[in-house]
Parts: sequence; C-alpha cells; structure tokens
Amino acid sequence: MKKVLIIAYYFPPSGGAGVQRTLKFVKYLPEFGWQPLVLSAENADYPALDESLLAEIPPDTPVYRSKIVEPYSLYRRLTGQKGAATDIAVLSRDPARPLSTRERLSELIRSTFFIPDARIGWYPFAVSLGKKIIAREKIDLIYSSAPPYTTHLIGRALHRSSRLPWVADFRDSWIGWLSAPQWRPGCSRALEKWMERVVLRDSNRILAVSAGVKADLLSRQPDLKDERWEILTNGYDSRDLLVPPVAKSDRLTITYTGSLYGHRNPETLVAALEMLHEESPCLAERIQVRLIGRIAPIFERRIESSTVQNRFTLIPYLSHSESLSYLKGTDLALLIIDDAPANRGILTGKLFEYIGAGRPVLALAPEGDAADLIRSNGFGCVVHPQDKDHLLAVLREFAQKWPQPPLQAVAAERTRPFERRRLTECLASIFNSMIPERPTPAPEEIG
Repeated sequence: MKKVLIIAYYFPPSGGAGVQRTLKFVKYLPEFGWQPLVLSAENADYPALDESLLAEIPPDTPVYRSKIVEPYSLYRRLTGQKGAATDIAVLSRDPARPLSTRERLSELIRSTFFIPDARIGWYPFAVSLGKKIIAREKIDLIYSSAPPYTTHLIGRALHRSSRLPWVADFRDSWIGWLSAPQWRPGCSRALEKWMERVVLRDSNRILAVSAGVKADLLSRQPDLKDERWEILTNGYDSRDLLVPPVAKSDRLTITYTGSLYGHRNPETLVAALEMLHEESPCLAERIQVRLIGRIAPIFERRIESSTVQNRFTLIPYLSHSESLSYLKGTDLALLIIDDAPANRGILTGKLFEYIGAGRPVLALAPEGDAADLIRSNGFGCVVHPQDKDHLLAVLREFAQKWPQPPLQAVAAERTRPFERRRLTECLASIFNSMIPERPTPAPEEIG
C-alpha cells in the first residue's frame, strides 16, 4: 500500500467544518490503496473541540503531532476577550464601535507579522518532524490542506527537501479571503503574495473545492493556469447521516449549523422576520429558526433585542453527530454566504451535508457556485443575502403553505456524486496518476 503524508492543522480533536474534508479522506483512503499518515499540531488553540471525531480515524492511522507556538492566547489578553473563540474574536466586531488602542495594536501585529497566518509558529517544528516521518516511513506523496496556509508552506518545504510529489488542497482561496487578513502593510502583503505564488508554482497538483476558488487564485497568478489544477468538491458522509433526527416543533423549522461571525451575518433573516411579524404576527408565529453553533456576541445581542427574538432558538456548539441529528429533524436548512466578490466561489462542506441529509436549502447567497449548484440540482431556494424584501416574500409564502412542506425534498440520486467515499476515490486516482507504477519483481529462474 502506498503512503501519503497528510499535513492538516484542523484535525480531531478539533471540531468545526474545516476538519471534515481531511478527516473523511483519511477515513476512506485505505480502501483505495493509500495509507494516510497525518502530521498535525500538538495542543493547538482550536476554536472548537469535538473529541467524538477521534473515533473516525482508522485505528492503524499514525497521527504525528508537532509543537506549535500559538499567538491567540496573547491576542485575547491584549483585547480583553478571554475565552472567546479565536475566529469569532478576530473577525466579529460592532462596526459602530471604534477599536480600542489595544485592539488596534493587536490588529496591526496580526496583519504585519503573522504571515501567511497566525499558525506560522507551527512551521519549523512541523517541517522538522515531517522530514523524520518521510525518512522513517518511506512516504510516497505529500498532501497539504489549507487554510491555514502555513500548511502549504510546510508541504512545500518537505517537497523541496524530499523531492516527493506534492498536492496542495485549497478549501478556501488565499489573499483577501475571509480566512486571511483583508489588509496588510505593503511589505507584509508582498511577502504573502510571494508565498501564494511559490506554493502554486511548486506544487505538482493543485486541488480547489470549487471553480470560484480556482478562479480567485488564478486571478492573481494567471500564468500558472495549466493542467495541474483539479476541482474536487466538498461532500457528505452517508454513514454520518444514519443518526436519528431530533424531534422538531409543530412550526416550520429552519436550521443553521455552524459558526456565525464576521460578514456571515443573520441580519437579513432577522429583519425579514421582523417585517413579517409587523404585517402578520400569526404568520410569523408559524416559523422557528434554530441557530446551532458559535455565534458572535454582536449577533446574539441583535437577536435578543429583536421583536422576533422568540422565533429564534440559539443552541451552543454541538458535536458533529448531534448537529446532524438536528439537521435531519428540520424542514429547511439555512445557508448564509455574504455578498463579497471572493465569496461567490464558496462551496462549503455545510451545504453538502444539508443536501446529503435530504433537507431543502434556503440559501442567502450571492450569484456564484453555491447558487448555481442549488438551482441546477433542485436543492432549494436562493435569495440574495441583502434582499430583505425577497426573503420576506419567501417566508410569507412558506408560512402560508404550512403545514404543507415549503419545498420538495432533495432527490437522492442528485446527491450521490457528492458522497465522501466517492470523492476520496477521485482523490486516490489523482494520487495514483502522480506515482509511477512499481514494477512487479520477475520470478527467479529455476536451476
């Protein structure tokens, strides 16, 4: 069996959406002739923990964890946000409130020195351990998954030292994306652009989860458009969806699973429900929204001060299986993608779990990859994320029809191409195309 070294910062016991793609590849690759060995971080400062995911790692999968120097505990001390989840602390603020001196200083430090991201303190330790793993385990191929983009720098260093083929997998694009600082000083931005370029230039194969991610990366590196690029979407694991559904109320239930922070904002939904409540309280009463996961405090305060606060149920972060149980027991699965040019290429893992569960999707999303996928496959309804009037009309129609289903259930045959095991088979085929066949030893002559 051939061996692949998988470099991933987000790996169990980390929770959240960023874990699932890599974890499922690790889970299913042995079925297709590849033994994964994982290089991750030890005692990392994860925004969420889900130790139940550890059970999904095949028992014979070696998982190596190297030291990491994380800056976010210092960041939280500087900003006074002790205990806040890292991503929410960094990306969610009230735009009407001016930054304090400590916050401005911490943002300047983050944008100037944490290049390509705040995980750069993992780089020297991961490279050192990675070289030892490659030498000891006789690795055939290197695979790195980003964000964080430090993983690709680690993959590049190991590729250059070992001369092994290297696959760089982009779950998000890079410069200017939600997971990267929107602003940097000139010299810091120049260094980040150089990092992005050398990763794309030196990798033997480049994977992107969507055409939009690929297009965004190539918009800055158009001369690197060649045959190395592959689109390999996110997906769902049908085995995960065997969990029983959580019983819902007798109202039209809309469920969101995941984090809400930064520009991923429920404001349009809150405002549309307020408008519906004002024109017809009895129709608004037929709707219940469940928001499951980490929510920025500013969004919580907005909901709690709303005239429709009783239409929302806020449920703290749950394990992956618990979250899927709530998803299976819903009438509509809510997707929120804010309207930013880079985000039009987003195809989140959340969307594929929604459709894998057979739940119709109510998407607040701009025109782009997600909207196209939903419409072309009959997966649900798409509303522009800032169009309160359109969303009001949709909610009014759904409430008037209730208890009739607001949308048709997702057809199973349309979801099968996005099953994680099938996608892993595609990944294994890509790996195989990069490794020359080992010759079969000739039988020894007799006599």
